[in-house]
Amino acid sequence: MSYVKISDFGKGAAYAPMNNPLTYGMTGGMDNSFMHGSDRIDSNSREFQVYAAEYCSKKFDQFCEVMANNGTTQYYPNLVHTGSTQSTNPGQNWCEKPVTAGDVLVMNTARTKYLKEMRNGVANKVPFDPTVAASPTITTWTGEYLIPEYHIPQGHDLANDQVMHRLLNKPLMALPLLANIHKNMHRSGRLAELNNTKLGLFYDNLKKNASQFPMMQNLTAMMY
Repeated sequence: MSYVKISDFGKGAAYAPMNNPLTYGMTGGMDNSFMHGSDRIDSNSREFQVYAAEYCSKKFDQFCEVMANNGTTQYYPNLVHTGSTQSTNPGQNWCEKPVTAGDVLVMNTARTKYLKEMRNGVANKVPFDPTVAASPTITTWTGEYLIPEYHIPQGHDLANDQVMHRLLNKPLMALPLLANIHKNMHRSGRLAELNNTKLGLFYDNLKKNASQFPMMQNLTAMMY
């Protein structure tokens, strides 16, 4: 019979299914209370929205697909960049149809994946769930007037980017974000890197057809 070394005691908690942060958002109410001892963190909480965005920005796997396909109407605000000029519900001024929980996940993931700089912001590394010793850290932003700047990182493989594919398949919800990306790529002299990509073609078509729609004219003014 062998005993675990004191230095190894508790290490398995990091891998216990009940401590996987994704389980907080895939269950709710009483289920969360039984599994995690509280229902404070669920799919609508800031902690989960930030964690899910960070997780899916690194690897858009089957868990992200399930969350992105959630068609439940989302009444809660986006909480990832709270206080910023991009902190409201994605597409609330552009989409005729209600925004879904899946849309919020995709938008939050995109905001995390393409963030270049958060002007006036301070990044805070905090535990996802302070009551769990092995809890991973998440990044939250604080500041008076947060101004996010988004871009496409150099060498990024847009052709196989599932997050960008989803944005462009439903672009109305993402127009301000896409305009922000264009503006920063233009200002940094890197717009040509988007030539012959799906995103580049989207921008070309947007500029060609903007004169037909007053709303689009306002949007193209945001792109420079």
